[in-house]
Amino acid sequence: MGKITRLVVLSSELPSEMHLLIYELHADVTIKETCYGMLIHGEEAMVTALTNTIRKIDPGAFIKERGFIPGDPRRCRADRGGGARPGFYSIQKEYAVLPALTRALAKLPYDTPPVPAEKPEKILVARLREIVDAKAGPAAE
Repeated sequence: MGKITRLVVLSSELPSEMHLLIYELHADVTIKETCYGMLIHGEEAMVTALTNTIRKIDPGAFIKERGFIPGDPRRCRADRGGGARPGFYSIQKEYAVLPALTRALAKLPYDTPPVPAEKPEKILVARLREIVDAKAGPAAE
């Protein structure tokens, strides 16, 4: 397993308390606090364990994979000359409705928790080229 980064958007009023809890666990991860929650970067097993802990404490936390590590120059505002990062305004709007979404999700009649979607298997580049060439047809030559 490799390293991954997860974006955690917290629905709770005091996300700083969640940051302190994660720091107190002394996990071997990098945590970047944000105005809406945090980014957690590290070994997949450790990050998954931490995000599962966060979900137990704050069932309204929304967690997704992020393609860039914290401080990546392609996303870092300091390296791009300031301003909001791409996607910030969407997260800002979504963050405002999280408490309502959390209350709605809590009322769903789950007999068993939802099963996470399985990741599809990776394909080889050669196979991808075959698929593209087949779709493109003779005009691509």
